[in-house]
Amino acid sequence: MKEIRLGMIGSGNVSDRYFMQAAQLEGVRFVATCARRMESAERKAAAHSVPRWYDDYRIMIDKEELDAIVVTTPHSIHMEPVLTALERGLHVLNEKPMATSFEDCKRMVLLAEEKSAIFMSLPFDLNSAFLAASEFVDERYIGKITGAEAQLSLPGPWRDNWYYNKSVAHGGAVLDCLVYPVSRLIALLGPAVSVMAEVNTLIPNRIVGEGKKVNSDVDDNVTLIVEFAGGQHAVIRTLWGTSFKQNNTLIYGRSGTIALNDSGFPLVIHSLKLALADAEQVTWRGLSDCYVPHGSIASVPDENVLTYFVRCIRNGKQPIQSGRQQLHVHEIMFGAYTSAQSGKRYELSTTFTPWEKLDPNIFDTRSDFI
Repeated sequence: MKEIRLGMIGSGNVSDRYFMQAAQLEGVRFVATCARRMESAERKAAAHSVPRWYDDYRIMIDKEELDAIVVTTPHSIHMEPVLTALERGLHVLNEKPMATSFEDCKRMVLLAEEKSAIFMSLPFDLNSAFLAASEFVDERYIGKITGAEAQLSLPGPWRDNWYYNKSVAHGGAVLDCLVYPVSRLIALLGPAVSVMAEVNTLIPNRIVGEGKKVNSDVDDNVTLIVEFAGGQHAVIRTLWGTSFKQNNTLIYGRSGTIALNDSGFPLVIHSLKLALADAEQVTWRGLSDCYVPHGSIASVPDENVLTYFVRCIRNGKQPIQSGRQQLHVHEIMFGAYTSAQSGKRYELSTTFTPWEKLDPNIFDTRSDFI
């Protein structure tokens, strides 16, 4: 089995999980780190037994015999190293968001396709509960789809760094958190057609980790209405202002509901039409006819981000959440900014072929009595 040699660009806390994941994989290792400051790259390399370190990713890419890079820099510094690596034919695992402009996102996806490189841009949604949920987006269980809700809301990042500085982050909750619920819904339901949004800064004066006071100029209060071709609306929300974290997804059908990570359950199917065999019947939100499909969840082993990325490299197959799919997700986010500024609906221009093709009839709520 050929060894996969990786380079890490970025030395923040986010990078640690990739080093730890690589340490669990046979035939995979990081051979170099890179950070803006040489001492940061050296410190990260020492912490994870990486032999070499750099303060210029171009030099690292040119000197090291790399198969792929992992980019964990602040949001606004994703574009240049990703394009540099793709131009040289390297595979890329890129942290979210893909980039801080829609045009840069398009450049990444088109270049990856041109170079036939594996391009995996987070979020990574393919955990066992999510994959199990995709099996139940089916008229037999929930009837016609009528709408959806998803959110990732939390108190706000605890760190006093670039997260609250628009000149560095080039965005706030939209780019950092909204990407997760948007990605989940699009992966489950397929392409949308338009988005309307309200986006503002609700809390400009914040108390963060250890009681420090900071001034914030980034968006922290976001609500989207995403419309699908059948006329269904999805309300997608992120707020850096709650007292607890909420990260759930609900897909509504005429006779059932799919709920991911809601009310303490990893996955609940509320189905008035069909009792689920081999599933635990539970009470969810005070409702009966609700099931936790433990067997379906257990049948799909959890795979971490780097394991999946390496498998794509070795198999020569693009991620299930393809570049085109994640480009659509990012157009929704940047379209949200445009909609909020203009007060008008933003019509989406991108699309993709879903990895899990739904029967189009599940969106048809108008041709019959339901």
